[in-house]
Amino acid sequence: MDFLSNNFISNFFLILLKGVYGLIHDYSVAIIVVTILMRLAMLPLDLRQRKSARKMQMIQPMLESLKKRYGNNPQQLQRKTQELYRKEGIKPLAGCLPMLITLPIFFAFFGAMRVLAAQETVSFVLNNAHSYGSAALPQWLWVHNFWQPDSGIEPILPSAANFLSFVQTNTTYITPQAMHMLSKAGMIHFDYANGVLSAANVPAYDNLVSRVLADNNLTGYNNGWFILPVLAGVTLFFQQKISMAQSPQAAQQGQFMLWFFPLFSVYICASSNAAFSVYWLIANVYALAQLLVLNYIYKRRDKKAKGIIEEAT
Repeated sequence: MDFLSNNFISNFFLILLKGVYGLIHDYSVAIIVVTILMRLAMLPLDLRQRKSARKMQMIQPMLESLKKRYGNNPQQLQRKTQELYRKEGIKPLAGCLPMLITLPIFFAFFGAMRVLAAQETVSFVLNNAHSYGSAALPQWLWVHNFWQPDSGIEPILPSAANFLSFVQTNTTYITPQAMHMLSKAGMIHFDYANGVLSAANVPAYDNLVSRVLADNNLTGYNNGWFILPVLAGVTLFFQQKISMAQSPQAAQQGQFMLWFFPLFSVYICASSNAAFSVYWLIANVYALAQLLVLNYIYKRRDKKAKGIIEEAT
């Protein structure tokens, strides 16, 4: 999974997020700002894809006519279809371009959130390893720890075994100095001379977790309520449903995708940190709002054009 984080796109998002955070000092707001900026940057591509989809919708009757006339001659049907596309200025593959760009961004943002969660979690543990005051968790609305999943079955802080696994998985993003400090703080056993992580110091880490939860009156609580994952899935479902409603052909071919991607979205968000879930939810809400606004604009244009034609006749 390192390829998701060790790439220039993910590094760019990480630097951008930290830069915005340096201005507003709130990672949730920084994620929202960066997500909206990203979507605005992709607006020209979105509009191009939307324009291509509308043209495809308008020529559906002509495509059906070609299928009836040349259904027994696949080569002739393909040639006539290509001629129709050229005549109408349609490039079918152009509609796939936003998706081809969105997917790398999705995975890169996932990688950036993974790196950020690793750094922030280690920083939190180190800051509270020798602290005897009240330890404030990085809370966000109903989520007790922003760097853990919004899940009713996930703990607010990982167990000692899960923390060790977490550190082992993210050693690439945790500096040797931080690893050395974790070892000196008694949280892990780390041979910093040879770079070997052997085990977590279970009693010391468990004591830290117990103290932090007690300070925040959250002993026995889990980290969230599955609200972000469910909202992410619902918004993606409606986004796809509205898009498919405008294309009968896509609706017939995409029933599996209509349900698969929202359910997959719920799973990904329920197993990833809440920070990534915020990004995915905001991206879906933006895309849904943009779709509704564009539909309204195009309907007004079509209605106006229809009125002009009726007046002329």
